[in-house]
Amino acid sequence: MRLAERVTEATFVSRRGRFACLVKLPESRQEVYLANSGRLEGVLLPGRTVFLAERPSNRRRTSYDLVAARLNGTVVSVDARVPAELVNQALLNQSLEPFAAYQSVQREVSRGRSRLDFLLSSPRSQCFVEVKSVTLARERQALFPDAPTLRGRRHVESLTWAAREGYGAAIVFVAQRADVDGFAPNDAVDPDFGSALRTARQRGVRVYAYRCNVSPEEIQLADELPVYL
Repeated sequence: MRLAERVTEATFVSRRGRFACLVKLPESRQEVYLANSGRLEGVLLPGRTVFLAERPSNRRRTSYDLVAARLNGTVVSVDARVPAELVNQALLNQSLEPFAAYQSVQREVSRGRSRLDFLLSSPRSQCFVEVKSVTLARERQALFPDAPTLRGRRHVESLTWAAREGYGAAIVFVAQRADVDGFAPNDAVDPDFGSALRTARQRGVRVYAYRCNVSPEEIQLADELPVYL
């Protein structure tokens, strides 16, 4: 998947809000849009090289989106919209092995108190799927979340209810970086999310994680990661 047709390299200066950052270009400083409300701990630090996609529009204040950052030789995608698009492509191509039997893909489906990313259907069954963007890693382990997430816990609880009622249910964590070898919930930041995820798996919700190969312009869903709960 293309992150951008052409990227502009810049230097990260500071976060200016949930969805805005200040970056330094060769001749100016620019405010840019960041499609990620997480903390992006360890990824967006002052002086770090970041990559921008130019997306001008009369509907927005900024001309650029911040799409990726370079971290110790690794490029990390920071756009939280990307994982769902990657999974959507894989589902439509029936190339994601755990879900290859499903022929129909419906997006943004209401379930309980939540809207879940996908409802998959085959002649024999249906499966609700939620996708989560992961950018945080420590000691080669991908961690989610990087900030407390009540919304994320509600998604997990909605999947648990779906499994209880006989539907298939799964959550897919997509690490938008290649330098990880496993996935775990970030209990130090949000123990309630970790507890909900463990309960969900015990009650039939399948938990998957994948890492990605990332360049400043492209991202590709790669290997499945072991999940440690």
